[in-house]
Amino acid sequence: MLLLIGPLGLQLLLTHSFHWYFTSALPRSLLAAYPLFMLGVVLDRRVRYFVLPVVLFILLYSKLPHKELRFIISSVPMFNLSAAVAASRIYNNRKKTLWKLYNFILLGLLLISVGCTAVSFMASYENYPSGHALKELHQNVGDVSDNRPNIGSYRYLFSHEWNITLLYSKEESIPLKEYKQRNFTYLVSEHSSVDGYECLFSVNGFSRILLQHGFPPVALVKKPKVYVHGDGKVMDIKWRGCS
Repeated sequence: MLLLIGPLGLQLLLTHSFHWYFTSALPRSLLAAYPLFMLGVVLDRRVRYFVLPVVLFILLYSKLPHKELRFIISSVPMFNLSAAVAASRIYNNRKKTLWKLYNFILLGLLLISVGCTAVSFMASYENYPSGHALKELHQNVGDVSDNRPNIGSYRYLFSHEWNITLLYSKEESIPLKEYKQRNFTYLVSEHSSVDGYECLFSVNGFSRILLQHGFPPVALVKKPKVYVHGDGKVMDIKWRGCS
């Protein structure tokens, strides 16, 4: 039994502009803490001695064309420290006339951060369709394998849970017409149709965010992201289909 895992969403390394860390990565990761950390640098000069080396570190990394948040993730705690200093100063002075406005803005930023975190969590939860596809595939194949003579098991990846033998191929850039020639039993890919194979089931994944009236004001829109196909040898299993 062979299983092909296609290059789902695999892309070439992308390059970003010099300012990407400061205008995209850090604002999305820090949320409300991003403007607060800049305010903290202004309000307390002691914070500058901690934040300045971190900013210089990010500037050096910004010269690299390929950028990822994980490259500078170690800098986030220091920015949070500066943001905490600003939040503490605002809260302690909240009874003063001008600081009341700052405190109101602070509460608004915190609420926005909580909302963005909740939406990001839900989107992330729905963003692993290939894992759900593999789990359902192994469950169905495992149920059939339990009723057949035991021919041994390779206990690796997910197959150890169902005592089945699966040989995996993660080879990329295989033309669609060659799938059948290579005698793959199952295909897990982003292709909705493959010649010589029948679509067994599909798995939805996160597509976009939809703003709507009522509660909740934000909804996640999902659409099929992963399709599992099988050859004629697996039609003795009842699949839910791709409709």
